[in-house]
Amino acid sequence: MIPRLHPARKKKLKPFGFIKGSSRKGRFYRKSLITILLIASIPGLITGMTMYWLVIGQMEKEFNRLHQNQIMNRAENLADQFSYMELSLSHWAFEPRFGEELKEMDYVYQFTETVDIMKTLYVLQGSNPLIQKVELYLNEPRPILFNRSYSELTDLSQIDSYNEYLRDGSHIYWTDRIPGQPLAERETKSAEDNSAHLLHTDPGEALVLVHKIPGGSLSPFGALIVKLDNKKVTNLLKTLTPYDQGSTFLMDQKGNILLSGGDHEGSSSKQLNEKIRQKVDLSRDKGSLLYTFEGISYSVSYGKMNRIDSNWFYVSAAPITDITAPLLSVSKGIVLMSTAGLLLAILLSWLVSRRIYTPIERLLRLLSAESAGNTGNSPVVSAVNVDEFELLEAQWNELVMERSTVRKRLELQLPQLRNGYIMQLIQGHQSAHSEEDLRQRLEDLGFRVRDQQFLLVRLQLTGYSKLSGRFLEQDRGLVTLTVVNIIEEFAEQRFEQACVLNFHDLSAAILLTGEEEKLKSSVLEWSEELMVVINQIMKMNVTIMVGRPTSSVRDIPSLFMELEQAEAFHSIEELNQLLDLDHLTLAHDIEHSSYPFLIERDLIHAIRTGKEEEARDLLREFVKQVTQRQCKIYQLQQMMLQLLASMQYMMLQSGIPPYELFSGRNLYDELAQLREPLQIEAWLKSEVITPFITFMEERSHSGLKPAVERTMERIDQQYMTDISLEACADLEDMTPYALSKAFKQVAGINFIDYVTFRRMDKAKRLLRESDLKINEIADQVGYQHSYFNRIFKKQEGLTPGQYREQWNR
Repeated sequence: MIPRLHPARKKKLKPFGFIKGSSRKGRFYRKSLITILLIASIPGLITGMTMYWLVIGQMEKEFNRLHQNQIMNRAENLADQFSYMELSLSHWAFEPRFGEELKEMDYVYQFTETVDIMKTLYVLQGSNPLIQKVELYLNEPRPILFNRSYSELTDLSQIDSYNEYLRDGSHIYWTDRIPGQPLAERETKSAEDNSAHLLHTDPGEALVLVHKIPGGSLSPFGALIVKLDNKKVTNLLKTLTPYDQGSTFLMDQKGNILLSGGDHEGSSSKQLNEKIRQKVDLSRDKGSLLYTFEGISYSVSYGKMNRIDSNWFYVSAAPITDITAPLLSVSKGIVLMSTAGLLLAILLSWLVSRRIYTPIERLLRLLSAESAGNTGNSPVVSAVNVDEFELLEAQWNELVMERSTVRKRLELQLPQLRNGYIMQLIQGHQSAHSEEDLRQRLEDLGFRVRDQQFLLVRLQLTGYSKLSGRFLEQDRGLVTLTVVNIIEEFAEQRFEQACVLNFHDLSAAILLTGEEEKLKSSVLEWSEELMVVINQIMKMNVTIMVGRPTSSVRDIPSLFMELEQAEAFHSIEELNQLLDLDHLTLAHDIEHSSYPFLIERDLIHAIRTGKEEEARDLLREFVKQVTQRQCKIYQLQQMMLQLLASMQYMMLQSGIPPYELFSGRNLYDELAQLREPLQIEAWLKSEVITPFITFMEERSHSGLKPAVERTMERIDQQYMTDISLEACADLEDMTPYALSKAFKQVAGINFIDYVTFRRMDKAKRLLRESDLKINEIADQVGYQHSYFNRIFKKQEGLTPGQYREQWNR
């Protein structure tokens, strides 16, 4: 839209006849333009031809030299990547945890050690971005595979494929045989590849690095198997090709292509790589050559890459034609443009006087027509005394007015921009900027930062779960917004500058500025008043954490992190709390809070036996015991996480992997997000206890469950006697095998393990609560004294005497 003329700027326009009728001015412009075109065209012709005939050949030689130097540096980086991976794997292979003791380990019973091994494999997998998967294979005492989980191998072909890793190569070697590859497929590939080398010729297969364990042993019984991500290795290989064009591949010492990458695809890529491979001299450590394929010239650079078990060769082919093509195009373009300029000079000699002002004339007519429409006059009358510059000036004034309007709109959006930037600042997303840059950005957003102290306050609402009658669960964001509005209004009355951040989860943060002497005391006083206001309006309790003042903007993220850590140290009681980080020592302000082991034991037993109501009551009692001890939030979370771990361990003993039961959910992460005891109790009931008991009931057979329950009651009453599976089976008119199988299905534990569990439970209680001798306790739980010591140490890891001494310490 053409801007309207300001009323004060409206004048009559002069006639436009002089634009078309001045032949003298037309001749002047014709001569001037022809002169300019001639001066620009003739040097252009000379320059274009010189570039075309002389520069191209020199560029090809120079590019070949630069390409070789550049590829050598990048190839060293690629070799360093593989060397680092080999060194890291060797380091892990010599770790004590991968030593001879793996032969003797019971991976089901020693659950903690099994988890540590899997964690170690995850750490090794994450140590290098090129690694796709890390596996640990053991063939003694039985074939075992650690991948994403622990599993025992039973498929003979799969076992044989993993055993080949122990038979092939030296202690550490490279191969392209994928773990678990079928035997038939391996035999077919071996028949096609006549060489006995471990690396074959198919560039599409992934590279695998194998290290036998224990490291340095003459009789290895396992292997760490590292499979590389073929796509990432290919992308890394592409870095050897400048400008993301051409082709790059790796060869073994016999000239077989291992991996290839580049912008060629399909049969064209294979033909190019094969032609270049035949030209490479493998007897030299490095070299370069020029090769033409399908009309495109390539600069080929290659060199040796020493690996731990063999020598590889890298080859990079970069198209020189793609580099020189722009110069050729430019030179041709200059020649064509210069020629066209000469022709254009002749053509424009008679058109310039008519055409040179046509756009300006059209613009003036549009502006004069807009002005005439505002005044009601004809375009000719309204355009008498106005020239083009006055119209352009009027348009400029209109743009200035529009800029003012945009600025006002920006000022309305400034609070949202400030809050967004402060949110990024406290979360550490602006840490790359210097102190001066951060201060300048704050000033641009309207903050006064000179001679000012900064102080962060974090606020957390509590007691929301008790307000179920007033608010719904999905109203948390609305409640938080209401509290944030209260804080903003209340802060404006006390502080000149305050920025309130809404976290939408019943918490908020406030960034306050002020003078150093008064800021901290004013904030503490204001915080106490704020708690009273929120109590009166929202009927909720609040915990306010006041950080340490600082004069550096770069310290704000670390101070916010301290506030987040301090949040875990407030009491779980439903009351107002004001925490001052200057007077809160997080490392020593830890109150003693003992763990209710006895309630946990009864709770685990109730869950295992499917007594849901009893389990709910015991869980309620467990939470009650914990909260009555006035523990901190972090202590409550640690105890509840320990209880969840005990539940999952019981599930594993029952033959039900928690990973399958809960569909791979991270229960620990979900539990760590909960902070109120009632929320934690409800979550454990609905998300852990009920699903497990329901699954156990569905799995158990309705006809066998009463018999198993009677057998369990009989064990609970007679565990101190010489009770046996055969005797219990006779009482139920069943075979010992049928009763044993039904007992495992219903109770989730073997018959003898349950008897041992009841006896050990009674023995530990007597060791803790009585002064009986060890042999007397053994008699009361149905064991001989010597056997009692052995089985107690096997179950608990301590002798009975050590257990009593540790408990009474």
